[in-house]
Amino acid sequence: MSTIWQSVTWNVARAGGLTAYLLLTLAVCAGLALSAQLQSPARWPRLVNNELHNFLTLLATIFVGLHVLAVWVDPFTHFGWNEILIPLASHYRPIWMALGICALYLGIAIGISTLLRPHIGYRWWRRLHLLTLLLFALATLHGLGSGSDSQSWWAVALYGGSLWAVGWLLWRRVQVARRSRQERTQLQTRLQAQQAQMQPAQTMVPPQFQRPGAWGTGTGTAVTVRPPAQGGTATPLAEPWRRY
Repeated sequence: MSTIWQSVTWNVARAGGLTAYLLLTLAVCAGLALSAQLQSPARWPRLVNNELHNFLTLLATIFVGLHVLAVWVDPFTHFGWNEILIPLASHYRPIWMALGICALYLGIAIGISTLLRPHIGYRWWRRLHLLTLLLFALATLHGLGSGSDSQSWWAVALYGGSLWAVGWLLWRRVQVARRSRQERTQLQTRLQAQQAQMQPAQTMVPPQFQRPGAWGTGTGTAVTVRPPAQGGTATPLAEPWRRY
């Protein structure tokens, strides 16, 4: 009976961990696709949205809890709560287990920041949400180092495909951000050029046209002129003072 229970708990721990990793990959991909503004064609329904991202995140959290619980009750590994919750306290592959524990705490922190988003603001929430990429990296290393199936072909395909998908979407996200900055810079340049054309220009009145006794006599006086019209020449707003 104990052998059957040991087999059940170990298989549940393996399946729960792999399923949680797959769901985490899908949640990260959905978030990157949303931030990169990737949308399906107009004739298709919009499958990637915030609701799907949140649902995948919730499912991943549930399977992480199942994975941790199955590891704790497994009679073969004999993990205590200190080995599950304290990094480097495990007797089984302590470094790789510590990476998984750090990923667990990081996921909890990101979840709390989402709940506190109305209080901390969008900017800080977005900065903390970027740590999801670090969470994904830690979970990948944890699965490769501590998983008993990491050498099998399907596990290699799972981890390799997940890394490729997240890496490609991250590259697209960086390209979108770079293009957006370039467009903002070009728009600001055009606005500044238009404002410079709309502002009145300054010209100097020669000394022979200055009013005797006026300030600046002999050195020229600035007079405001209108910018030239299309194909025309600039005209002064006021006639220069004639000599008496």
